[in-house]
Amino acid sequence: MLNFDYANISNPVLSLDKNHVRDPAVLVHDDLIYLFFTYYNPGKKTWHVGMNTTEDFVHFSDVSLISPEGYASPGNVLRINDKWVICYQQYREFPHYLCLSYSEDLTRWSPPVKIFNTGPENEWNIDKRVIDPYLVEWQGSYYCYYTGSTRWGKKSGHNLIGVASSRNLENWEDLSVDKPVIGVDYPWEEPDGCENNCVIRHQNKWHMLYSASLTNQRIAYAVSDDLVNWEKKGLCRVPDFEASACHFGAPFIIEGLPASDSFYVIYQGRANDGHMSFLLLESDDLVNWH
Repeated sequence: MLNFDYANISNPVLSLDKNHVRDPAVLVHDDLIYLFFTYYNPGKKTWHVGMNTTEDFVHFSDVSLISPEGYASPGNVLRINDKWVICYQQYREFPHYLCLSYSEDLTRWSPPVKIFNTGPENEWNIDKRVIDPYLVEWQGSYYCYYTGSTRWGKKSGHNLIGVASSRNLENWEDLSVDKPVIGVDYPWEEPDGCENNCVIRHQNKWHMLYSASLTNQRIAYAVSDDLVNWEKKGLCRVPDFEASACHFGAPFIIEGLPASDSFYVIYQGRANDGHMSFLLLESDDLVNWH
């Protein structure tokens, strides 16, 4: 039984003893909260997509690994026809690319299926690799946000966010071949760009939270009428925690929690000792979090 009460939350909401959790994604279904994430073992330097469940963000089930090694950064989960679909990235072999995995019960997932990397028509993804997918279903089409880059293996450069569309999750058209939909326009996105966005629809507009800067990572906010053209609104106001003293990002707006006028975001924090965990905050406006 779902028993979420924000008054009972203590941050960080999820922190493992030795391994790191990154890139959270949440699905609320049948009175249970499913939490998907990158499960990173710093000793072995291995990546998996992991998951656990909770009823309250206080007590969690054991972690299960749902992908082979070398896959990471789950974006979100959609119900499509009679199956659940999760998107994530292949991160072990270069070039990185985006994948889907399918499930009937949210616990047993198919092997990853490659779906997208940018093609030669893309003018800005110089590294020809993509990470950090996020899916939006709208008016008969699927939109997949992705992060490309100009910095892989280089001393400088940026991560940048693009978007592609599809009618069937198999054949994709890059809608951002000329320029990214989220580029680098402000000092708070320097020195290395933007990544890891989420998108929701609210009051007839699209709202995006994304990681601004990698080195000095914070959470930024943008709005759109059409999912392609975005107006940046600046950095969100996020309180300081010891668990995120170094930096924080990879925001995911949680939908489907008990009826409330508030928004809830779960995001990753990096402490000064390098350990990474998840924090959860509340907001009335998607900008000011507490």
